Amino acid sequence: MTTAAATGQAPEKGPTPLQRQDARQEQARTVMNALQPLQQWKQFGVPELCGAMSYGLLVAPDIDIEIYGALRIESGFSLVSEWARDPAVDRVLFLNAVNEPDAGLGWEVRYRVHGVPWTVQMWLLPADYDGPRSADLVEPMRAALSPHTRTAILRIKEFLVARGTEYRSIDVYRAVLDDGVNDVEEYDQWCRSYSSTGLLNWRPVPRR
Repeated sequence: MTTAAATGQAPEKGPTPLQRQDARQEQARTVMNALQPLQQWKQFGVPELCGAMSYGLLVAPDIDIEIYGALRIESGFSLVSEWARDPAVDRVLFLNAVNEPDAGLGWEVRYRVHGVPWTVQMWLLPADYDGPRSADLVEPMRAALSPHTRTAILRIKEFLVARGTEYRSIDVYRAVLDDGVNDVEEYDQWCRSYSSTGLLNWRPVPRR
């Protein structure tokens, strides 16, 4: 195995990690424009876009939304029943986690864009939810990221996906932003001591 392959940093050919991310953002916006989840959820609570799309680190075709309001199962089903009529939607899932640490209700809608299955994950949480809120991580992440750290995170995530390795995005963010990890080889070493489980109330340090 070459050094480039071992670190997951093959010489750049074609689009850069940031350009590939921008192309994924374009597909994600197509999904958001078609389903209008933020607008539709406003009748039931306060919806917030969070996760990789919200801070420009999209690799997996997933969109994350948290909604803070009353935990009414009928609220989510009234929306997904309409979305399911769209021929581009080929799967809808419901998750009841009110008695788990997430303490909420979840719906997943899978929407295909040019053959790519995008999953919109929507969590309805109590308005007074006091656990770690993904929505609260958006602004700290944006303040902490630079072009260099965004590129490092995207390269690591892309390599992990290509390798078929399960990972937590928050661990990649912690490794790069807190501990200066630059490639997947360093990330693998970092995980041996610092990988996480469960809910984390983590915030990155703002960029200087």
